[in-house]
Amino acid sequence: MKRTHIITFCISGLAGAIAAGYFGVQLVDKNVMYAISGGTIGLGVGTYAIQALEKKRTRQVKIGVGN
Repeated sequence: MKRTHIITFCISGLAGAIAAGYFGVQLVDKNVMYAISGGTIGLGVGTYAIQALEKKRTRQVKIGVGN
């Protein structure tokens, strides 16, 4: 992907997230939107932690080739 495509994708994603948050607060209660965003952050942190642990485990395995 070209850099311009990535930048355009990120900006449009950010605009979409802001719009979803704004209209979400207008349609449902503010506390509900806080709960949704907290859950999303929690999922992101959990996914990052799982990937970091898996990467650490795969580095610890040493395979001897040609011994």
